[in-house]
Amino acid sequence: MKIVRVVVVAAVLGLLGLLVWDVAHGTGPGVAQKVDEGKIVTAPKLDLPRLDASGRLSLASLRGKVVVVNFWESYCIPCKEEARRVAATARAWKQKGVVFVGVNAFDTKSAARAYLRRYGVDYPTIRDGVGNTFGRWGVTGVPETFFIDRHGRVVPPHIAGPASRKDLERGIRRALQS
Repeated sequence: MKIVRVVVVAAVLGLLGLLVWDVAHGTGPGVAQKVDEGKIVTAPKLDLPRLDASGRLSLASLRGKVVVVNFWESYCIPCKEEARRVAATARAWKQKGVVFVGVNAFDTKSAARAYLRRYGVDYPTIRDGVGNTFGRWGVTGVPETFFIDRHGRVVPPHIAGPASRKDLERGIRRALQS
């Protein structure tokens, strides 16, 4: 019985230590919350393996360009609803130097690649297998879309839910003006 108590106390102290560490080292509110408050914030690091090609893609490598970051999952109904619209908007703005980047999470590679083919998504897409980036970005559901200006800053608006063409273009114009 005494050994069980020692083990339980050790487990509780370990969890308490993790909580204290997380509070002390946490990133605070995610980007989404800050942008929703009208703030312009530095984009979190985003450097993940490509899903649509070999290699990796880093947001830092796109500095100097306006970037639209769209978080999605292949089984998400609202993601499917917006996929063709987002892809068409990406194609329309590509010649103007705007880069779209898809971030897929919680999918198998085969399901995610099938989604890209089915919905005609031909812009760069990276894979965050277990959603490690969601917390830093403040993503609470999918789809969610963010706009990055040429200086690597996330600017309003942040779109939570399916993006309309009008909302995408409004965000792109805001990022271009920033």
